[in-house]
Amino acid sequence: MSDNNVLFSVKGLKKNFGDLEVLKGIDIDIHQGEVLVIVGPSGGGKSTFIRCLNLLETPTDGEIIFEGTKINSKKTDVNKLRQRIGMVFQHFNLFPHISVIDNLTIAPVKLSLKTEDEAKAVIEEAKKNRNFTLSKYSSEYKCSKAKGEIVDEWYRVILTKDFTSEKEP
Repeated sequence: MSDNNVLFSVKGLKKNFGDLEVLKGIDIDIHQGEVLVIVGPSGGGKSTFIRCLNLLETPTDGEIIFEGTKINSKKTDVNKLRQRIGMVFQHFNLFPHISVIDNLTIAPVKLSLKTEDEAKAVIEEAKKNRNFTLSKYSSEYKCSKAKGEIVDEWYRVILTKDFTSEKEP
């Protein structure tokens, strides 16, 4: 793939928690349209790597370049960055007092990425085009899959862990 299709370029990424070195110098380019699967044992740093890409964890060393801009610099507006990079958490809490649709639309509306009507229109379009029905996603764990199917309409990049499973073993 050509360099102009690189969304993320990671060079020498390291992350320590005290004396424990979790990420030991990761070098990778992630291209537009590429699906990357990170496989490894529990505690191997998979989630830490994903969290570093969205700056939910601060790298100890190395650089992360997103769309040509070094993002792990003090000059980076992290909130603006996160408007372009969505993350589906392995364990997240839905608001129990609002509907599934409202849970799915709250982030893009609050971030001013979409109006409420536009966000709901994305869900309606997904329901038509992807054989997507919210009735399939009535439980909390299944709703995480629904959220993942919808958020890809709003963000340039989706970072996720354990996207295909419904529940942790």
